[in-house]
Amino acid sequence: MKDFSDNWAEKAKRLGYRSRASFKLDQIENKYKIISRSNLIFELGSAPGGWSQIISKHMSKQSKCLSFDLLSMSKVKNISFFQQDINSSEFNLIAKNYFNEVDLVLSDMSVNLSGINIKDEEENKELNYSTINLSKKLLKKRGNLLIKTFNNRNLPEIKSLFKGLFHKVMAEKPPASKTSSKEVYLLGLDLK
Repeated sequence: MKDFSDNWAEKAKRLGYRSRASFKLDQIENKYKIISRSNLIFELGSAPGGWSQIISKHMSKQSKCLSFDLLSMSKVKNISFFQQDINSSEFNLIAKNYFNEVDLVLSDMSVNLSGINIKDEEENKELNYSTINLSKKLLKKRGNLLIKTFNNRNLPEIKSLFKGLFHKVMAEKPPASKTSSKEVYLLGLDLK
């Protein structure tokens, strides 16, 4: 029997999207309009560019998006891509120019899973923490943050951090996300 998620991969290929992840962000955008209402966007973990394609599709003509990844990424219309580690001094030099100016930070980052649950959970928690800490510097008041995290023992703690920072916090499991996957997207709206 064919896996339901294969339908999303096939649909992505048919529509020219670089990954099935495009649909996850598209479904969240259709519900919350976080991209279309943003003038300045930071995208973290952008390769291969599936989310960048959705950002480009929904952002207004005067908006700007800076995307970052360790891996290379083919050009996406209206997206400024930087092949940078978000922990590097080069990235910090770029980011400093935008402190307290960003409307939206998006992160589809995850560590390379080893299959050792406790290790993967802790490493992803640290990645979530560094994204949250970076977002506190980048986001302007009333800015928004969307990150990929996982439904595991660390989720309540990460959700609690979000609740301390944002007026509204939602956990989203878009229809395009594999039902077998523990991934969940945390959305923080309106930075306090």
